[in-house]
Amino acid sequence: MKKIVEKHPLAIRWFHWINFPVLTVMIWSGMLIYWANDVYKVHLGKTIYFQFFPEAFYKKMHFSYRLAEGMAFHFVFMWLFFLNGLLYVTYTIFSGEWRYLVPDKHSFREAWLTVLHDLHIRKTAPPQLKYNGAQKIAYTSIIIMGLGSLLTGLAIYKPVQFSWITWCFGGYGSARVIHFILTLGYCLFFVIHIVQVILAGWNNFRAMVAGFELVNLPNASTPVVAALSNPDPALVFGPPSLPIAAASMPSVLLASTPETPAPAYTDPTPIPASPTKRQRVPLNPHQQSRRRTLVSFAGLTLFGLGAGKLWFLIKDHEKQQGVQEPLRRGLHADEGLFKHALSPAHLAPVFPRSAAAVNVRSNGDVGLGTQDFDPAAWTLNVTTADGRLLSIGIDELKQLPKTEFIFEFKCIEGWSQVSWWGGVRFSDFVNHYQLHAETAKQYVGLSTPDKAYYVGIDTASALHPQTLLCYEMNGQPLPARHGQPLRLIIPVKYGVKNLKRISNIYFSDQRPPDYWYERGYDYFCGL
Repeated sequence: MKKIVEKHPLAIRWFHWINFPVLTVMIWSGMLIYWANDVYKVHLGKTIYFQFFPEAFYKKMHFSYRLAEGMAFHFVFMWLFFLNGLLYVTYTIFSGEWRYLVPDKHSFREAWLTVLHDLHIRKTAPPQLKYNGAQKIAYTSIIIMGLGSLLTGLAIYKPVQFSWITWCFGGYGSARVIHFILTLGYCLFFVIHIVQVILAGWNNFRAMVAGFELVNLPNASTPVVAALSNPDPALVFGPPSLPIAAASMPSVLLASTPETPAPAYTDPTPIPASPTKRQRVPLNPHQQSRRRTLVSFAGLTLFGLGAGKLWFLIKDHEKQQGVQEPLRRGLHADEGLFKHALSPAHLAPVFPRSAAAVNVRSNGDVGLGTQDFDPAAWTLNVTTADGRLLSIGIDELKQLPKTEFIFEFKCIEGWSQVSWWGGVRFSDFVNHYQLHAETAKQYVGLSTPDKAYYVGIDTASALHPQTLLCYEMNGQPLPARHGQPLRLIIPVKYGVKNLKRISNIYFSDQRPPDYWYERGYDYFCGL
């Protein structure tokens, strides 16, 4: 005889199934981001033993040159990942479900015995209630990994605003490595989890969809508690109104001997009348199981179809400034949240001069390709609020107070490098040329002499005490590949905002055009 035993609450099941597509999108978009700086290898010294993904893999999976799309998906779906995880943890705490999930002092021994059983080394599985020791350890580890992904993600996403978190993980580069390792951990857990679900069978899989298991009632030769994975006191001890033997054993077992008839027993429960049209015949466990299974799997199917439809609506949506319009809205929401919730006054960590790279990496040459460019004839052209044009030479700029500092330059591709820069603070430049009316506006626009490369930054970041109009690198004049004779160094932004070879500056209450924003990236690009 079968009985339905409740196992997983509805909330737990929904959190589980929502997390599956969300985490899949996070891993997929993470791969689009990882492609841009594929540097992780297993090596000893200069000998490389394993590289995770060869270039052929990226081409086959169509990952190449989709960094902006990957970042947009990652920075929008991270909120779904965070909120779903937060609600799950909150629910387990207040519902008491945590008691089934958190490992206890016996869990590691039980986990080892479970592994031996799964490997067919041990014949019998250790006793368990809702989860065995191995499951408790695995599911709790996933929660800890989720927290690790959240914290390392913040350390990478906002390393200036959350510099203390970045420091706790050993720095920007180290946090990125840990973030990548956690992603590999999710993939490994997913594979093992699927295998374990298959081995556990249909009844276990159905429980995570429909919430119940269909179990056999105990017989005379089977211990009552051991027969159930999640014992029901009513099954073990029977209803209070009936003797234990009558409640938990088949009636044929109540006979004292085969020769002696069983003592007469009168059931006080009245026999129901024959069903009428208005009366419903109670469903037996098999009928209940079929009905609940059908409804639950239909709901899961509709959820899957809805998630798939939403995916393609976003994926195939018309693009706005280089990225799908729903994602662009999500990036704007991120920008508004962080811009108003975090302080623009945070300073980027600085380093000793000995930490500065000798060979400073240079990415991109847009706006530097003018063949007839003459550094000696260069001027910085600043448009004032009243329409005047200030033309300032490099020697004039060098008369202003000089500032030097060493910080970790961060490229949007994911690499970083400690470098040493010198120049005049943008705030000192503003004060010297009395540009206070101009900086009352919300944005600053900058461009190269040929206007092929242009950026827009918020005025608060332009006036940050570490923002430089930079004319030196490593104590020497800027080389051509780094924007000779003047470039922007702004440590609170990604490298895409650090414009090389500045020629034009103006101020506006409207967002100035931005080269990389038009190609799908976030406008704010704040660290």
